[in-house]
Amino acid sequence: MQLLHFILSFALLIFPLQVQKTEKATALHAFHTSLTEIQYNPREKSLEITIRLFTDDLENALTKLNNGQKIMVGGKNDNSDALLSKYIQQHFAIINPQKQKKPINYLGKEIEGDATWVYVEIPDSQAVKDHVIYNDIMQELFDDQTNLVNFFYTGQKKTFLFNSKIKSTTIEF
Repeated sequence: MQLLHFILSFALLIFPLQVQKTEKATALHAFHTSLTEIQYNPREKSLEITIRLFTDDLENALTKLNNGQKIMVGGKNDNSDALLSKYIQQHFAIINPQKQKKPINYLGKEIEGDATWVYVEIPDSQAVKDHVIYNDIMQELFDDQTNLVNFFYTGQKKTFLFNSKIKSTTIEF
């Protein structure tokens, strides 16, 4: 059953349903998934990271982080960048073998349909062997949250899956 949930969640990330929205009602999605891509940039010796999140879930997470004060993502009243950077740093990390989080630079975000793409980078990341990926994004809100990470490093790709039982894993290339 978990495999079916994963496959359906992944398929909906790739091919999102087109849902008609009205001024008074917004359709909610019935699954909770994020997609992260990590690309190693050998010229810059950095990890370039994009995280795809559902915008409504992201707003709820940021509002919770902001002690209940409403945070809007996108549009003319967007007030999310500082909190979004803080949220990512709390819920996503690459941890070196000495158990230290590598610094994350928040670069910005882009709204696409019902999703928000968040862009961050981790400089000075040429060696990732025996590092740990930590990812519990949105898990404070949803018990069924699944976070998929595709990691591209020196011509290889590894995929990692995070959920309520798996919040971190060692990177092995």
